[in-house]
Amino acid sequence: PPAVLALILVGVHALLRQRGTETEQLLLPITGLLLALGLTMIWRLRGDDGVWQQVVRGLVPGAVLAGVVIARPALIERVRREWPLVVSLGGLALLMLTAFFGVVDESGARLALRIGPLAVQTSEIIKLSLIVFLAWYIESEWEEAEARAIDLGWIKLPALRYFVPGVLFVVLAILALVKMADLGAILILGSLFVAMLYAGFQPRILAPIATIGLLLSVAAGLFLALVWEVPDVVQLRVAAFRDPWSQEPLLVNGQPTGLTIAEGPGYQIQQSVYATVAGGLSGTGLGFGSPRNIPLAHSEFILAAIVEELGIITGLAVLALFVVLCWRILRLGIMLPEAQMFERLLLVGIAIHFFTQVFVMGAGTFNLLPLTGITVPFMSQGGVALMVNLLEVGLALALAQRLQPVEQAP
Repeated sequence: PPAVLALILVGVHALLRQRGTETEQLLLPITGLLLALGLTMIWRLRGDDGVWQQVVRGLVPGAVLAGVVIARPALIERVRREWPLVVSLGGLALLMLTAFFGVVDESGARLALRIGPLAVQTSEIIKLSLIVFLAWYIESEWEEAEARAIDLGWIKLPALRYFVPGVLFVVLAILALVKMADLGAILILGSLFVAMLYAGFQPRILAPIATIGLLLSVAAGLFLALVWEVPDVVQLRVAAFRDPWSQEPLLVNGQPTGLTIAEGPGYQIQQSVYATVAGGLSGTGLGFGSPRNIPLAHSEFILAAIVEELGIITGLAVLALFVVLCWRILRLGIMLPEAQMFERLLLVGIAIHFFTQVFVMGAGTFNLLPLTGITVPFMSQGGVALMVNLLEVGLALALAQRLQPVEQAP
């Protein structure tokens, strides 16, 4: 696996050199560092089998997709002109199929759609689909929407036709995710919706659109609360968030399980806290900790495993790398010409996706938010998630080719 990763990074670097991409020098090294650390921790937690699974199911396919868009950046323009609805509505259709026909895991959630021998986690695909949809939709309508909006003083109210498509897409996706019991994806989609509208519209016209979207989402949530029973996995995670050491009986479907909350869903959070305390600033050393005591340490709790063996300093360094990664992607969006609205919004969406995912996952790891099942980009085990993340980096590097390097003064 280290040789495969090195070969991929060298290959992408050579491709960038061949394409003359000199305006962005940090995205590839940061991505490589995060991938290397993630593979190291997966090897520590799951051995060679886990690493090869990550390489075959996520790293190689994701690198191929990233390489294709870097080598053929014109594909982004084709998506903007010819395929925006195919990409966005295709992702929404896959999500709907998962909500009704997906594979039910042991927690009762439907998070994957069985396609032949593969189980595809469509909630990862819908994030990129929403980014593409909102970028295309805002670019297509923003000038006319702002020109025809009714000025009410501190806000401008757009005509109904300008905000219904975006709000409807998000509401349908959130309803599907509610049925799937995927709270993490709901938080990310909501963040993407607000952030991309803010980037694309003036604040005065953003306010009514975001408010209407929020009210519709709340109304849909209240309706579901009346007619739909909250999944056990959601109830258990909220109970564990309130008090992971609680000795109250653990109930599933209203029936006692013979366990307490501390022995059930709270156990993960307890072990995460213990791992953080054991690691301290410098960590116990790679191979000298007990990260396997944390359930799902290779996916949901990989940050806790890193902190235990490599220390809080390394954990903070990882978070700093993600901050720099998001800033560099946003910087690319700012540097693109204003006429390239679709591409600029695409980069904003990608940066917000990474930032929100790391924030929600980190907060859940240390019990600042309920656990959501969200993973760390590039590091946690997960084939489809890694593929989508690498494709997003590939899109950013492809768009960097549109910028000319700044010549140094003699």
